[in-house]
Amino acid sequence: RERLHGQILFDGSPPPDSYKYMVGYVIQRDTICKTLTARENLMFSTNIRLPREVSYEERAERVTKIISDLELNSCADTRIGIEFIRGVFGDERKRTCIGMELVLAPKIFFLDEPTI
Repeated sequence: RERLHGQILFDGSPPPDSYKYMVGYVIQRDTICKTLTARENLMFSTNIRLPREVSYEERAERVTKIISDLELNSCADTRIGIEFIRGVFGDERKRTCIGMELVLAPKIFFLDEPTI
C-alpha cells in the first residue's frame, strides 16, 4: 500500500507555531464528560484551552453564543447522560462536541463523520 505524503500550508506558507489554535477537530467517537451538562462541558473546554488572560465573563459570553449558534438552548442545562441515565439526544451531544472545538474559533475545522 502506498503511503501519502505532502505538506500543510496556511495561505501558501508553512503553519506558524500557533497552528494548533487555528485548527479544530471533532473525532467520530464523542469525547465529552457525560455527567456534566452541555453548558458545563463548553465551559470546561474554555477553561482548559483559552489563555488565562481571557476573563470569566468573556468565556461565559463565548459559551452562550455557541449554545445559541448550535441551537442548544433547550438542552444547555441538561446532563449529557450515560448508558442507563437519559440525557440529551444524540444530535445535541454531537453539537456539544462541535461547540467544545468552536471555543477556539478555529480557521479550519475537521469533522470525522459529523452526522449520526
